[in-house]
Amino acid sequence: MHLLNRHRGKAALAAIAAGTLALSACSGDGDDGTTEDGKIQLTVQGFGTLGYIQAGLEEQYESENPDIDVVFEGDGLNFENDFRPAMEAALQAGSGAGDVMAMDEQAMAQMMANEDYWVDLAEYGYDSRAEEYPQWKWDLGHTPGGKLAGFGTDVGGMGMCYRTDLFAEAGLPTERTEVAAAWADWEGFTTVAQTFVDSGVDAAFLDSPTQLQNMLLGQVAGQSDGQMYVDAEGNLTLDSEAVQTSVNTIIELNEMGAIGTFVSWSEEWIAAQAEGGFATMPCPAWMLGIVEDNAGDAGAGNWDFAAAPGVSGNWGGSWLLVPAQSPNPEEAAALAAWLTAPEQQVAAFESGPFPSTLEGAQMVSDYTNPYFNDAPVGEIIAASVAEFPALEYTELHPSVKGAVEGALNGLVDGTYSSDDIWDAIQSEAENAVELGGL
Repeated sequence: MHLLNRHRGKAALAAIAAGTLALSACSGDGDDGTTEDGKIQLTVQGFGTLGYIQAGLEEQYESENPDIDVVFEGDGLNFENDFRPAMEAALQAGSGAGDVMAMDEQAMAQMMANEDYWVDLAEYGYDSRAEEYPQWKWDLGHTPGGKLAGFGTDVGGMGMCYRTDLFAEAGLPTERTEVAAAWADWEGFTTVAQTFVDSGVDAAFLDSPTQLQNMLLGQVAGQSDGQMYVDAEGNLTLDSEAVQTSVNTIIELNEMGAIGTFVSWSEEWIAAQAEGGFATMPCPAWMLGIVEDNAGDAGAGNWDFAAAPGVSGNWGGSWLLVPAQSPNPEEAAALAAWLTAPEQQVAAFESGPFPSTLEGAQMVSDYTNPYFNDAPVGEIIAASVAEFPALEYTELHPSVKGAVEGALNGLVDGTYSSDDIWDAIQSEAENAVELGGL
């Protein structure tokens, strides 16, 4: 077995990010990517919970391919702070990258711009897989020059996690179809928020500003021109409908006192999921496993999952890419194709990631999640997979996104007022573009 335990803690993950991941990813013991016993060693570098280790896919692939030794690395690693910097360094250096590399949606535009980093998977006949995917998911796996560089793993179809105990205390409905009906649109969501705030329950209605703003941003962009923070030339597009609507909604909710100060991924945010510190949180499909891990036994039976306000949407999802520096690109491409086939996507779904293939999504459409009171997660999420249009992710999107979210956290903690938040967003976004250097 070759794996990095996701529960080893921050110190272990920091060590990985500092160099262990990159150093251990030099495929195999020899320069040709083989082990001492002559097997081809293929290293898969990932982050978060892609579900491959949990589903036992390493053992399955090795049993079906006895000449292959598979190594999974990075399970549980934070993408933006730890995984991405290590992978950028390895790609730029021309060594240290694995044979298969996962990449999150937010970084795909930047990574696809560097065409020479990646193997063209179409050279091995995998362009025939186009019909397996929604068009937008398939298209985002290509470089600007048309090279097929990545197979989609999962999608982040949206729903809303909510605490039934806190809703009951506030006098709100708790049954998920009634909750979904109450916030069928964003006007309904603000009404529910106001009712919760007026009830005096000792908890925030919403965890923080950034999760909801990101969810609404994607919804509005998908229903308009796909434009979000910045275009391909590096020009800010903060006047886009998606940015204006999403930020103004956060301002409104904050002014009514509905938003908590539980910054996403912070220790306080994690603890509050178990302790009932907030009542609602936007949940893409991959977030459900995170909530269950964070809330644990203390949250069992209290958390539920309902359809999100507004139209369907998508937040996140990843691709598997084959770096050109792999000494065994054909074998790496075959492994990446196998890991993203519908059957393996369904196996990985047991740990959270929702299948991005059309067949995989159909296979889990009747799935219910026992931790969330048997919520029909497959039914709620599946509608987002096929219909959601592609968004305009650009190279500078991640850095500008981070700048905007930092300003919104400042709005909630009192650093900025409603009157000066837009100036703060403009200033921080301009700084991000300048540092990006396009």
